[in-house]
Amino acid sequence: MTSLPGKGVLIAGTGSNVGKSLIVTGLLRWCHQRGILVAPFKGQNMALNSAVTVDGGEVARAQAVQARAAGVDLSVLMNPVLIKPTAPSRSQLIVGGKPIGEIGSGRWVAAKRELLATVVSAYEELALSYELVIAEGAGSAAEINLLDGDLANLRFAKAAGIEAVVVGDLEPGGVFASIYGHFTLIPDEYRALLRGFIINRVRGDGAILEAGIETLIGRLQTQWFGNLPIIEGYLPGEDAINLGVTRIGASTLESHVSNGHLRICVLEVPYLANYTDFDPLILEAEVDLRFVHRPHDLVDADLVILPGTKATVDALGWLRTNGFVPALERLLDRGGWLLGICGGYQMLATDIEDSIESAVGHVDGLGMLQAQVVFGEEKVLANVVGSAPSFGDASIAGYQIHHGRVSTSENSLFRLTAKPGSSEEDAQSCLLGEGACRDGQVYGTSIHGIFDDDSFRSSFLSSLARARDRAFVSHLCFEALVEESIDHLAEVIDKSLDVERLLALNQLGY
Repeated sequence: MTSLPGKGVLIAGTGSNVGKSLIVTGLLRWCHQRGILVAPFKGQNMALNSAVTVDGGEVARAQAVQARAAGVDLSVLMNPVLIKPTAPSRSQLIVGGKPIGEIGSGRWVAAKRELLATVVSAYEELALSYELVIAEGAGSAAEINLLDGDLANLRFAKAAGIEAVVVGDLEPGGVFASIYGHFTLIPDEYRALLRGFIINRVRGDGAILEAGIETLIGRLQTQWFGNLPIIEGYLPGEDAINLGVTRIGASTLESHVSNGHLRICVLEVPYLANYTDFDPLILEAEVDLRFVHRPHDLVDADLVILPGTKATVDALGWLRTNGFVPALERLLDRGGWLLGICGGYQMLATDIEDSIESAVGHVDGLGMLQAQVVFGEEKVLANVVGSAPSFGDASIAGYQIHHGRVSTSENSLFRLTAKPGSSEEDAQSCLLGEGACRDGQVYGTSIHGIFDDDSFRSSFLSSLARARDRAFVSHLCFEALVEESIDHLAEVIDKSLDVERLLALNQLGY
């Protein structure tokens, strides 16, 4: 296939959570299966679920899943602008994979206008290395009050010289009016880029939609690329709208109650980040995992997890204000376990010095681990591998994204493996270990994604079960499930959408 730098297609939407990420992921795997060198792209994303690229940058987790679907390495070029909310009117701004500071909501509108050149440059550089780039829009493509600052939808598409398709969601109703409104509301200069539509989450026989589809085609003089049904399966969620639910489309695999099985509670702290850490636990048949926000919800927990957060000090204050501290002490008194991940690990320390994230200076931590936290201006971004000596040397793999550095006198939870070519300082750091464990009940780590590894997850949960006089057997192969789900998604898209005609918008020779 001939390489055409600068050519791609934009999958835009009538709103958030209408299926843009889903369709982009499926199209990428469809292309990969047919030998097309393809890459994902999202000019600007707002999400607290993020990932670390192979070159040490930070991008939204959705693009990490999409790169996996495409069979390519994750790059900062795939998501050049990432916004991570830290307060109701304040966010951390990440450009080119690196944080460049915080920005208020008032300043953000002007900043977006200035960042368009950065976004288009990243797209063009990415397109030089791939036959096709499939871009994902953000929110609604017809936010007419925000068009002059758009970094991910039609303003971007025009600047990059690509065309777009809009996705509408049948589930909430009003899909025809929503699609029609998108075509008619946007200015003429952008309307010419919008070449057709897809209807997502169609239940049962789609024939009932034919009259409406024909009316849209006729009135808008546009194309219909197909209806996508509700799809069973699993993909990591992108936003808090998916909290506690793993999904493809509107099909859910919700946190379930399993009497007699392990009961795990994740505290729903403010600005909870990287909650995809817990998807493998939700998918375990012998685990009941719940996201909770009341101390009373912990009364029957075997394990409580303090998750990552983009606002550690605020989350710590939330724990104290809402009475969680005595509830956590009672958990430990009755033999339960406590695990802190990233920001949750920091909250377990005795002392926190934070002049970066909250700018409040010294704060007393919970003191459940003998550890000190100092926030540094430079963010730690790394993919890591290692083992867990306290859990049968089970393998672990994950990633670190944090400003807070933890030093501790407790025993290490993990032993990291130095990467080939690592500096002597990095190699020595690996020997010192990572994380902390105390009294066989309190654990902390700065590593996200530790439960993705079947070896560690099974060993950790089996040890917890023994400590709680229960049995646990895992039958989950998590990575295999992810691959099967992406393959299934591509298969359904192949059967449901006119993919070749969709990609022909990009003159790829179909």
